[in-house]
Amino acid sequence: MSLLLANFPPLTGRYSVGCHDIEWQNQQPSNSRTPPDEYCKSVLMRLYYPATIKKGDHKANWITHPDYAKALCDIAKLPAFLSNWLSGLASIKKTRFYKDAQVLETDEPTQFPVIVFSHGLGGNRLIYSSICSDLASHGFIVAAIEHRDGSASLAKGVEDEWVKYDNVPPEVWGFRHHQLRHRVAEVELCLAGLDELAITKSNKGGPNFEGKLNMKSIVMAGHSFGGATTMLMLNDKACRFQCGLLLDPWAQPLMMLTDTDVHIQRPVIAILSEQFSFWPDNYESVQELIDHSVHSNKSLCLSLNGTEHQHQSDVLLVLRYWTLFDFRSPFQIDPVRAIDLNTEAAVTFINNILSKPITASKIAYPATKVSTNNAKKRSREPSAPRPISNFDPIINHTKKTKLAL
Repeated sequence: MSLLLANFPPLTGRYSVGCHDIEWQNQQPSNSRTPPDEYCKSVLMRLYYPATIKKGDHKANWITHPDYAKALCDIAKLPAFLSNWLSGLASIKKTRFYKDAQVLETDEPTQFPVIVFSHGLGGNRLIYSSICSDLASHGFIVAAIEHRDGSASLAKGVEDEWVKYDNVPPEVWGFRHHQLRHRVAEVELCLAGLDELAITKSNKGGPNFEGKLNMKSIVMAGHSFGGATTMLMLNDKACRFQCGLLLDPWAQPLMMLTDTDVHIQRPVIAILSEQFSFWPDNYESVQELIDHSVHSNKSLCLSLNGTEHQHQSDVLLVLRYWTLFDFRSPFQIDPVRAIDLNTEAAVTFINNILSKPITASKIAYPATKVSTNNAKKRSREPSAPRPISNFDPIINHTKKTKLAL
């Protein structure tokens, strides 16, 4: 089967990794003053975390149900016979992390920084397992949310029903804004659940996260539409996140908001695929939002040579033997190399920011309010470049820079 669906590469960090699926119930009842798209009964997430692997632990399957893979095949418009065949293979494909393994035990009490991850249109909590587990191998606990706003290829609903992909054209902005409000509510509920996990001993036989989550060192991350979700979460001056990780962020939904002035309040690193950096309108919007963020002097925007949009998910990694001889695509980087570069840049940036925590009281906000309306071109010049450690020769602050491969 490895000749059909390629094996997942070894993790690059020092830790073994476990995963655990959890659905966190909302403890606050809904009321008439809460808009329906801002209230969630529960949130479904997969936790990736440093783990102690014991005899009898088993590696997790990549896809937990064949219907997840079938939904991805439907989005790709594959014929039914091929969809059924690939779905069966995907549902038994093993990963590099272990299902429900024990959270890492150390000689000294250790708390791990937390990353909340938001998937893009057509994604789900499972298909970013490579980058999420790789981040966990470097000492983070990653909570990958499965959004139930209709943006997932398929999502497990509150009553175990399937929430199907909306299939609405991307530029229907009113619908995307409705989804963003729902996503924000899910992220907030995710944080509430993690707060509780951090102080409560598990009594259901699952991994025990008591005392393991550092809820003062939280990072918001997302791919594509999840990048828009991330920037919106970082728009609050009092947000709990220390920084943001933007993977091919889709900025247009934010630029089209009429009731919200998006002004990123935390340092961010935006890692663009070469394919996404060739989308001028979106690229300029990302640059604009970062250049005029509160911490623009600490933020970075870079692109990776030879990569396309799906190089930041599992899709091209698992299908890399199928695409090996696809000479039609100009984006021919090894998908394993692409994940490694994304992880290395993200880990370096995040650790640099978390070493000097940012709190709301320490932020110096500009005196003037900056509009994100595309009709107005901002004239403020970006701050001086702020390269970071291992990437000094190849990263410039908010400048389109290619990594030399």
